[in-house]
Amino acid sequence: MAPSMTKALSALTAAFVVAALAACSPGDGASDPADADGTLHVARSESFDGWDPDKAAAYSTYQTLQGVLEPLLRFSADGTEVEAGLAKSWTYDPAAMTWTFVLQDDTRFSDGTPLTSADVVFSAGVWAEGSNYGSLYEKITGVTTPDDRTVVFALAQPDTTLPVLMTWSSSAIFPADFGGRTKKEYFAKPVAAGAFTVADWSPGGQITLEKNPHYYQEGRPYLEKVVIDVLPDATERGAQFQAGQVDISEYVSSIDAKQYGDALVALPVGQVEHLSFNTTRAPLDDPQLRKAIAYAIDYDSITEGAFKGYGSAPRGIIPPNLANWAPPSEAPFTMDLERAKDLLAESADPNVGELELIYDAANATDHLVGQVIKANLAEIGIEVKLTALETGAFLSRAYGVDADLVLWSYGAVSPDVVDPLGWIQGTSWLFTGFETDTVTQQFFAYSATESAEEKQRIVEAVQNEALENAQAISLSEFQVLHGVSERVSGFAAAPWGMYYWDTIKVAE
Repeated sequence: MAPSMTKALSALTAAFVVAALAACSPGDGASDPADADGTLHVARSESFDGWDPDKAAAYSTYQTLQGVLEPLLRFSADGTEVEAGLAKSWTYDPAAMTWTFVLQDDTRFSDGTPLTSADVVFSAGVWAEGSNYGSLYEKITGVTTPDDRTVVFALAQPDTTLPVLMTWSSSAIFPADFGGRTKKEYFAKPVAAGAFTVADWSPGGQITLEKNPHYYQEGRPYLEKVVIDVLPDATERGAQFQAGQVDISEYVSSIDAKQYGDALVALPVGQVEHLSFNTTRAPLDDPQLRKAIAYAIDYDSITEGAFKGYGSAPRGIIPPNLANWAPPSEAPFTMDLERAKDLLAESADPNVGELELIYDAANATDHLVGQVIKANLAEIGIEVKLTALETGAFLSRAYGVDADLVLWSYGAVSPDVVDPLGWIQGTSWLFTGFETDTVTQQFFAYSATESAEEKQRIVEAVQNEALENAQAISLSEFQVLHGVSERVSGFAAAPWGMYYWDTIKVAE
């Protein structure tokens, strides 16, 4: 259910590091090492989408939300299983079509108010009202509370995957009636049940989180504070990391991987770089033209050049390393210029003119990929205008299906392939405007069956349909990279890159 944020600019030389460090000061966004005791310093390139989980679209936001707004369940450290969270147990009754969750014995919000089943009922109503992810909760027809520690979700149809959904930030637990505040007031500074509380924040600036003294996991979090700085310039992030001013540099670009040396953590392949077509208007409403473009792209140059050894050939539009993943039954698109030219000639309007491709300006890898696509399409007579946008502006146009081409990447935020199926559904088929009725039906069919073979058949069908319609094409699969300081212990990231702050300790 998530896009990937691998951002950076250029490699550091030793001399440049010295110059960059000389130019930095705490007032310029750097964190003072003197306040490092019990404080984790995190640097990232992307801005924060805010505290409303229904508006989350960036990994930087998911990562931040889970530290404050905790859902009922969590994913395991290696990203393969669902584990207990605010709920200590969960059981499925397929005959009654219900899931029953039992809360931990003593759960409280960060203001000390007890968290009960009534809060879960209220939260479920908020989830369902979400304009982006609300449709994922349509299967829940009612929520009852046998007692203040037990919640029963009644379903419209069988669903084996609800626990996976309960790990997502969109399933966060809020206090009933937002604790007496309006929704707007609440999301300005939420009181929740996560490991940390919000001390201060701004969308594009620094976020400061402080330890929640009422966290339900005894002894956690180990940290007193998490300070997050948005540093779009990869050179500055790398310099601060090497100077000890940053403990974790999130979503390092493959372009900048070398500057982190042995501190680089490379996760299993879990992301898909994709090019999405605006199918709602001419000329890209023509599948022949979309396929012509797909056959014009040099996938090897993208994988070997832009991802520099941390990428691999695309195997489909759905990210791998998730339970029940399956490839398409046919090989994905490969570069074939003659076929591309033939398809273009057969399209409704061979004289395409200029197409605009938008991407996140903070993502240096996407800039390189965009350059490859621009050069490739020029070979078949299509001009591409590259438009780099600030993260918020990019997401606004992407969600609004307001560009010809969208370049981005995505992965999961939980261990099951139902996750990206939900993301495809919630993003108008990866920002293409393509019909989502089919994938919605596949999402619910996947959720309903207990058969792994049937789940994989559904995934294969989605992969095949993406090749048949070419509404969005996979350009490469790649690994998430993090820079992690040697003073950090307890860091464990899932293949999609997310990790829990409450397990982390920092050496003084």
